[in-house]
Amino acid sequence: MINTKTLSRRALVTGVTLAAAAPALAATSAATGTTSIAKLWAEAQALGSQLATHRSAITAAASNGGIPGWMRLGGEANRIAEARYGKLIQILNTPAKTAGDLAILGKVSQDEDILSGARSWASERLASAATSLAA
Repeated sequence: MINTKTLSRRALVTGVTLAAAAPALAATSAATGTTSIAKLWAEAQALGSQLATHRSAITAAASNGGIPGWMRLGGEANRIAEARYGKLIQILNTPAKTAGDLAILGKVSQDEDILSGARSWASERLASAATSLAA
């Protein structure tokens, strides 16, 4: 069961942090594709595109709920999805340098695979990155 009170507080803290960081983020260069996070995001996107051929198998495997469907599969689908998930975790572990990085961190923290597992940790990483850029 999900504790909606806790999730609401986390969402509020993240929102307040992002609002406080807005002036600093506006002054930061939003260059995309040049930072470590942007490069990792491009790699994750490419791996996500490769998963398109396995989408129906992943969806069918996820019907039992709990964990992402690709974790229940073997072979190529699991290999690609595991590599993509690894890229998402690398993104969350990489310090944000620009507003573009922060936007990518926001997308990663809302990714279906992250929401299925490391949701709280991802939200904390996003809030920490926003605070660091605001400083």
